[in-house]
This record gives sequence, structure tokens and C-alpha cells, in this order.
Amino acid sequence: MRPMLVSCPRFWAKVRGYELHKRFITYMSLNQDSKCDANCQGCFRYPGRKAGLKNLLGRADYVRLIEEFKRFGGLALEISGEGEPLLSEHTLPIIRTASSCGLWTTLITNGHLLTEAMALELAELRVALVLSLHSLNREKYEADCGIHGSFDKKMSALDMVARVFKNTDWTENGVAIRRAAVHWTLQANNLDEVENVRRFCRERELLFSIAPLACTGHAANTPELWLPEEKKLAAVNALGDESIIFYDEPDGRAVCGTCKYGLNIGADGKLLLDAHGGYEVKIANIRDISFEKAVEMQHRFSRIMFDQLDCFCPVRDPEWPDFLERKDIFN
Repeated sequence: MRPMLVSCPRFWAKVRGYELHKRFITYMSLNQDSKCDANCQGCFRYPGRKAGLKNLLGRADYVRLIEEFKRFGGLALEISGEGEPLLSEHTLPIIRTASSCGLWTTLITNGHLLTEAMALELAELRVALVLSLHSLNREKYEADCGIHGSFDKKMSALDMVARVFKNTDWTENGVAIRRAAVHWTLQANNLDEVENVRRFCRERELLFSIAPLACTGHAANTPELWLPEEKKLAAVNALGDESIIFYDEPDGRAVCGTCKYGLNIGADGKLLLDAHGGYEVKIANIRDISFEKAVEMQHRFSRIMFDQLDCFCPVRDPEWPDFLERKDIFN
């Protein structure tokens, strides 16, 4: 079996034996503000939200949410979604609080702001650390994200994380469990780099996660990055290690487990359909409804999404924009 990231859906299912489809809640995504130091062309974030959101959740809100999540049996948080989470003052306190409650957090970051002190602390906490990457070519990387000097920062961060997390991995039920990963967005201009990045990760004992570009957010306006239609999901997934998001449904379908079996909350408290989408739909705010009610609503939306969309990930489905227009679903 391929190496697996701790706290991913298949870790809980295949290694720990949890049946996510029978549980009330397993994941909670806590998106931080949509501000980011980069301007990556394949980003999920819509350009209009680059300046950030308003009326953000505060420290007390997050403590309450984590305590409620734990009370209802949650297992793991995810901090990804829009924006760069290390720009938020809440990210590290959220992780510390969750870890003290026995919860794991998957932190997905571009790594530009990651310091060795942060990495050392994260290695001591219950954290799966994931650094995004879309090219090992300096010119291509910096042209895409728009930051001069960012490539060297990324390479330095990856080497540091590999060193700091080196002795945190373990084997459980015959599976190599990793604490740190590279998440590679496969797009039209980096198809020829996959073998190199796989070797790069193996040399550093980093899990190599790979997923196809979602043609939403920034990427909706950059068709030159879209993958050829003949690129099939199975072929894409086979290029990397075990997926950090897949969960196997009883009917054999692979879905995004963190989306279908989690509660997705924006930095302003709004309930989202998915950690990477749904800001366009007005559902409710976590400040105004009970945690239990929010989870029940998420169950209903997730069931509708995965029944009506064929893709493993809602925002990667070509029908996602049309799905969002169906306002009657969310009433």
C-alpha cells in the first residue's frame, strides 16, 4: 500500500477502521481569511476576494467551535480553502487548541512564511503539514505566483520541513504514515514535471499528493492551465502517493471525504458547501445557529452535491457553476 498522510480520510477508514459514512461528523474545515501573499493562477480563490473578508470570526469563536466539534465526535480539522493560513493570527492558536483536545489538524500552506520555529512547534503538535507546489522550475513558479524570490523560499521551506519532520513518521497496520506532504496541482503546464517531483519527494521522505486543477476561482479565467479532457482521475491519482482527500463510499465511489463528511466554515462564519467553494450561496452563519444544526444542514447539502455531481470533488466538476445557480436547493 502507498504511503498515507496521517488524518486523511483513508487513514481513518483503512488504518483506524472508522466508517465515515456512519458517523455524525469527522472533519471540520476552518478557512482563514482570503488574503494571500501570492497570486497563483490556479488558485481556488476568486480575484474579488483577494482583499479579504469582513466580520471575521475571533479567538473565542474558534475555541467554541473546536469544543463543540470534539463533543460531537469530530476527529480532525483542516485549514486550507482560500488565502494563505500563515497570514492569519488565528491559525497557530487553532492548531494548539485542537491538539490539546486530541484532534489532528491538516494545515495546507504555500510555505513562504514558514519559519523553523513554526515547523518545530508543528512537529510537536498533532499536525499533518502540507505544502502546495505546482512547479520545480524557478521561472515557471514565480511567473505563476507573481512573487520574485518565492521559489527559493519554497525550496528552503520544503527542505526544512523534510528535516524537522523526518523522525515523526511511523508504520501502522502495515502502512507507512507520513506527517508532511507536498500537494501538487496538476495543470497543463506541469505535466512533464511529475516524475521529477515524485523523485524530489521520495528523496526527502515527503508524501507526494496530487490532484487535478479545479477550473474555478482564478483558474476559471486561465484556460491555458486546464488539463486535457482525456486526463482521467484514476490516471492522475496513480501518479502520486495515497490521496490526502479520498474516501471510499460503500458503493465503491471515491469522494472527497473531508468535504462530504465535514463541516465547512468560512473565516466570516458563513457555512460553505465545500472548503473551496460555496461563498456565492447564502446558507447561514455559524454564529446564528447551533453546531448540531449546522452539521445537519451540511449533511443535506453534501448528499445533494454528491448525488447530482459526478466528480469526486464538487468544485472540480464541470457542472459546479450551474449547480450553484440552483438556489432552490439551499432553501
